[in-house]
Amino acid sequence: MASLVNADITEIRQASAGLSGAAVPSMAGGLLLVGLAAGIGYATGDQSRFWHAYLLGVMYITTLGVGGLFFVIAHHLTGGRWGTTVRRLAEITAGTLTTSAVLFLPILALNFSGSDVLYPWIDRPMVEADPILASKQYYLEPTWFAIRTVVYFVAWIGMARILLSASVKQDDREPMKQARWMQTISGPMMILLALTMNFAAFDWMMSLEPHWFSTMFGVYFFAGSFLSFLAMLILLANYLQSKGVLNQSITTEHFHDLAKLMFAFIFFWGYIAFSQYMLIWYAAIPEETLWYDVRQQGPWIAWGLLLVFGHLLVPFLGTMSRWVRRTKPLIGFWAAWMMVMHWVDLVYIIQPQVRGASALPVPWLEAIATVGMLGIFIGAWMRGAAGKWLLPVQDPRLPIALSYHNH
Repeated sequence: MASLVNADITEIRQASAGLSGAAVPSMAGGLLLVGLAAGIGYATGDQSRFWHAYLLGVMYITTLGVGGLFFVIAHHLTGGRWGTTVRRLAEITAGTLTTSAVLFLPILALNFSGSDVLYPWIDRPMVEADPILASKQYYLEPTWFAIRTVVYFVAWIGMARILLSASVKQDDREPMKQARWMQTISGPMMILLALTMNFAAFDWMMSLEPHWFSTMFGVYFFAGSFLSFLAMLILLANYLQSKGVLNQSITTEHFHDLAKLMFAFIFFWGYIAFSQYMLIWYAAIPEETLWYDVRQQGPWIAWGLLLVFGHLLVPFLGTMSRWVRRTKPLIGFWAAWMMVMHWVDLVYIIQPQVRGASALPVPWLEAIATVGMLGIFIGAWMRGAAGKWLLPVQDPRLPIALSYHNH
């Protein structure tokens, strides 16, 4: 075991040294693309579409961060062993939530400016005149919305930093004490994460159509977030190994387990999506059906079918085989596929609410905004990784993780 870790440590030292410098071009390129999307949106007078595309990009990278945070908390809470070799990658991913918080500030500023191009409930006279919205007017209010948003990000960033700090401390001293401490605090953290993720989904995406409500939407948000994180983690591990990093520490067995989790959450996402649709269809309450009514018209029908086949049926069958899950190029392909499908899912949730847009043209503006956000995310990840081990080298469970085999 020692020889395996030492071989990887040599490569990690070389790889982490240049990460901080490489982060700057990535973040600059991302900001440039987001600025380009903003310029095009405002130049064409399509402000509503730009702000929905901006929210789409922010939500895409935020789901990766909260997915990583869930992985870390669940790993400690369950006393997980095999995941020890990829835990540091998840911890660094959770650390990018600070960047997501900064990128959310323009949305709060937009709300305080009184513009309703993103959230219709900013129009207070309209809210007061609508009996349904009037009952929600104290919840859907700019100041209270901003306070809740701050609470969500403070909670997530705080948990991510506490766990990363303890994990890094474990690299130098008291590994067993730090392991017990992280497991102890993970119970309350899991409850806090579940509550904040649920309400964040309500606030940021469900309230784009303020008449609509679904108590399952928070679970749907969680399923998509964790699934996209697993896909990203598989791609990240593949990329690092292509650069000669963690080749000895992340084995076929670890890829197999990550792939099994991804396979499980592909089905779980589909189960939640179907359950939400079925219950709303069966109840036939106008305030609930209107959300799906918009998405069953025009080109949105095709987007819905793309999710049914591309997000559920095709990848479910594609990742069912044990051989596929143990073949890095193949599972890497399906991970990339799911990253794209997660974007399609967020487009389906957010973009139909664009003001006056019964049909979505070719989503180039949305793609530019999301790629820009991903550039910023990658830069933030590299800055977070710079100077740190990409492996918790003193974790007492590491020997078991390195010798782990699926049965």
